[in-house]
Amino acid sequence: MPKLEVLNTVLATIQDIGRYGYRSLGVPVSGALDRSSAVQANVLVGNPPGAPLVESFGPIMLRALSDSIVAVTGALTRIAIDGRAVAEYRPLWLPKGSVLEVGPPILGQVIYVAVAGRISCDEVMGSCSTYTRGGFGGLGGRPLRPGDVIEASLGGQRLEDLWSSISTRYVPEEGRVAYRLRQGVVLRVTPGPHRGVLSDDDWGRLLSETYTVAPESDRMGFRLRGPPLESAKRLGRLPSFPVDRGFVQVPPAGTPIVLMADAQTTGGYAVVAVVVPPDTDLLAQCPPGTPVRFAELGVDEAEDVTAQYLSYLESPEVSEVGPGFSEYDAYV
Repeated sequence: MPKLEVLNTVLATIQDIGRYGYRSLGVPVSGALDRSSAVQANVLVGNPPGAPLVESFGPIMLRALSDSIVAVTGALTRIAIDGRAVAEYRPLWLPKGSVLEVGPPILGQVIYVAVAGRISCDEVMGSCSTYTRGGFGGLGGRPLRPGDVIEASLGGQRLEDLWSSISTRYVPEEGRVAYRLRQGVVLRVTPGPHRGVLSDDDWGRLLSETYTVAPESDRMGFRLRGPPLESAKRLGRLPSFPVDRGFVQVPPAGTPIVLMADAQTTGGYAVVAVVVPPDTDLLAQCPPGTPVRFAELGVDEAEDVTAQYLSYLESPEVSEVGPGFSEYDAYV
């Protein structure tokens, strides 16, 4: 049974692909902020794409209490086993007693660590995702802390047999979300249900100005700093309206908020745009100060992009390395 002890962490939780079917009760979906990177990590270690795994903001250090297999995806970061640098985005064998050090991030901000096997954690409403505001899911509904032990069950499969079947897997750079940050962050959007409350000048301003991610951003929503939308400032609060991940709200201050994984189920701010799901993953990797822009996408094209994304989450593709590759070879 793979078993890892948390030695050090800044902010890490157990997440999976999300908690669905309970929004009518006011329960957020939660789950991984960057879903693409999360499902990649799981598939690299032979898990189902939506299995529970560790999501970490900032560095994390784990000790293997038994032989284990892990994979690290998400932000570009330094990874080492017992001080020796190893590659990200591929399976890693952790011998009993070894120490895995991950971070801090170099490009991006959210790191995923998948452990081969089913992680033992609190399943609430069909999901192990930690919702800290509600205090449930994961390990006691709270962030991980030093001394916590992450245990996973292989269901009777031998770890060595699993390793022989997955050890050559990897995700090439073009498939890694954080690497898109190098090209600049452009969030593709369709007009939201309250697009009509904005003046045409403000809609044009939203699509032409550059915003930056604010330090107040969190798993509930990423606040953006930039030129305010004057027509939204005159609105105040609207009647409560259903909202979801990727919705772009504009509060009376006039600067946008993009809702994220822990988004509330309803809200009283105007929803002027909706970010397509793969670009919400990209935004998740943007630390405070990152410049972002919006670009309008046609509804038909947005539906195609979303369909491809959802299909990928269900069956993410990974590549196979050539002969002679070792876990100490990096693609950075």
